[in-house]
Amino acid sequence: MKKILVSLLLVFVASISLSQHLYIFNGFSIYSGEVVFENGAAIIELPYGTDIVPESLSVFGAPERTEIRYLPADSLKSLYEREIGEWIKFLFDDGRSEMLEVVSEFPVFRNSYGELLFNPKGSPVFTGEYIPTGQFLLKTQENYNGHAKFAYQTINNSWTARYSLSLEDFSMTGLMIVDLGVEPPSTITLVSSTPGFGYSARESSSKMANASYSISPTTSDAETRLYDISVPLARGINYVSFLSRVVQGEKRLVFRANWEMSSYTGVDIDVRIKEVPVDLPSGIIDIWSDSVYLGSAGIENVAEGESIALESIAKSIEITGKKISETVKTDSTYRYIRNTYYVRNLSEETSAVEIEDYLGQNVDQISVGNDEKFEYVKTEGKWSAVIMVGPDQIEEVEVDYRVRYGN
Repeated sequence: MKKILVSLLLVFVASISLSQHLYIFNGFSIYSGEVVFENGAAIIELPYGTDIVPESLSVFGAPERTEIRYLPADSLKSLYEREIGEWIKFLFDDGRSEMLEVVSEFPVFRNSYGELLFNPKGSPVFTGEYIPTGQFLLKTQENYNGHAKFAYQTINNSWTARYSLSLEDFSMTGLMIVDLGVEPPSTITLVSSTPGFGYSARESSSKMANASYSISPTTSDAETRLYDISVPLARGINYVSFLSRVVQGEKRLVFRANWEMSSYTGVDIDVRIKEVPVDLPSGIIDIWSDSVYLGSAGIENVAEGESIALESIAKSIEITGKKISETVKTDSTYRYIRNTYYVRNLSEETSAVEIEDYLGQNVDQISVGNDEKFEYVKTEGKWSAVIMVGPDQIEEVEVDYRVRYGN
């Protein structure tokens, strides 16, 4: 990377914004603060290294017809662009120095002999004004003196949550992973929400008493959860432990037989967490069994008191299933189908396995061999039944039904 020698000349002609508050969302962040106008002028100075979305600036309380101008921070490219056609001093890596004319920001130079130099190795020397951080310059139509609030969006700060859940005792821990692309300000708030461009409805769950160790939101309403961070953070990736609880849950084995399978395949391992005791920001839950990693599942923001179904986090090795489907007969109105489900247990324990299959919504006259209990949800077209499979056993379930042609 090239070194840059710059003579600095910073001239402030207006009041600079006061300290800024950083709100970090999942994937972006928003800075907010207050600026003071003096004689109709004010400057919002951006934190060093901020990757801003300039069009996102909002100013509240400024007079109408306030002019706003965005000045990006200087880069090597912008410094070269300002010097095109000018002669600057260039320090070569071999110790030579020479005056060169800047032809383009690539950079391309021309020496005193008319020769073109493409991206030579060395350091340019610039003189004049240098803007180390981006700025918004605000100018009112009159000599206004007063305060205004502002906010703008950046894309180089983000955060997410990462959880670990043990199936042995259903102990659950959580980390807030905060990725800061800039030096952090004094005040940082993590925001758990689902912003969008449309309208949405959301139900608030009943609140329960907090116990054990967790960080509760500083502010909580139907749309957002705000977490004020009190521990010091640094530029880069930070880890903040915020949850250590035992939750209520269960592990389930589900044979999802939505298509015919001629050979045995592992049934799905599902996990259900019942009525989570705290708000859970969106993130990834890693599932462990006896210190062995099983799989992961993503969750959206979950309100306290809601239940979570984590489906297909892994496949069982010892408990497998297969399905054989055949058309028994047809007539002008119906097709008569028989599905046979086989569940094999190679483990040393008896296991409950739920068989789940999509039969369709135009189904009736469902019958199950041995009068097994089952459930059929017509609106979803889903049939299910729970069976017990002993060690080294294969259980067979036969289902007959008919499907009406057409809709």
